[in-house]
Amino acid sequence: MKPLMLIAIVAIIAVTVVVTYDLNGHSLDLRDRQVVLVVTDSMDGDEHSYEIGSFPANTLVMIQHLSEQEKHFLRVGDVASYRENGTLVQHRVVQVEDGYVYLHGDNNHSTERVMIEDIDGKVVGTNWVLGHILAYISSNFLAFLCILFAIGAVAVVYAVFSEGKKKVTAE
Repeated sequence: MKPLMLIAIVAIIAVTVVVTYDLNGHSLDLRDRQVVLVVTDSMDGDEHSYEIGSFPANTLVMIQHLSEQEKHFLRVGDVASYRENGTLVQHRVVQVEDGYVYLHGDNNHSTERVMIEDIDGKVVGTNWVLGHILAYISSNFLAFLCILFAIGAVAVVYAVFSEGKKKVTAE
């Protein structure tokens, strides 16, 4: 295997590990986790000091699924994930009381009252750059394939010309 290809493979693996670590709340433990692309701007509000800040539409979020016991340890400021009419929603906890969690998006003022047992998990990491890339790819898949093809063509042309250059200098 050529050294350049080996370096590229190692770089891809390293970037994947670093991004996963960052998105997963600085942990490489992926058990009971789910990655979701948030497509609305309901959590795009003012900045605050919570562990998980506000985030715009098309942000990739890592959700840690919670056991029934862990759900009772949600606190104000956590971003909880729950299902509303079949759609997975991520909103901030504003109050926990009498078996209910009260939530709302950072960008809206209406509060939802959700039973604690209906909470799926909590957001432990966000990455808006990867989310925007994923959203672009999913909405412009043909353009993405063209870009990949162009990159591959450039790599092949580079490999052919660099190999030919080595043969000429060796003679």
